[in-house]
Amino acid sequence: MSDAPFPNLAGVATADLVDHIGTGKFSASYINWSRTMHLLREHAPGWLPELVPNKSDDILHRAPVGGYLLIRFVNGEQRTPALPQAVMDMRNAAIPLDNITARDITDTHRRGVCMAAALTFGLAYELWAKLPLESGYAADAPPPEQQPHDMSPKARAGRIKEGWPSGDAAAPAH
Repeated sequence: MSDAPFPNLAGVATADLVDHIGTGKFSASYINWSRTMHLLREHAPGWLPELVPNKSDDILHRAPVGGYLLIRFVNGEQRTPALPQAVMDMRNAAIPLDNITARDITDTHRRGVCMAAALTFGLAYELWAKLPLESGYAADAPPPEQQPHDMSPKARAGRIKEGWPSGDAAAPAH
């Protein structure tokens, strides 16, 4: 592995690329794997995902329950560290080794490439860290105007003491 640093792709993913699935407690935000790969090709040319085989030259590694893929990125002679991605069902539970299908492996590969790109290059790490993404548009719309909140006298007094305008929900100006 070369000593050259890996590309830093933090901040490349934008909010307009994010899709949402599920509702309530079972909701998730994600960037489609093909968009992730497009961002990787565009901002880190030459870096491609690679599955690291096990000792038997198979791509599926055995775990105590189920299996996992080892995923890394390569660019010529450069290689990133290999990262494990468990083969899981839709509830993120390990699938027993004998029940793993080809579809499970392709889904795991796609999910694992996105995870490895976030961990290795910082690509869309904001989603994994549950941080806001930039809008992706050149001219950002101004934030919506904050409406005053109905506060108790004690809470209002505490905010005024800290430098907050009376009844305002916005942070104090510094």
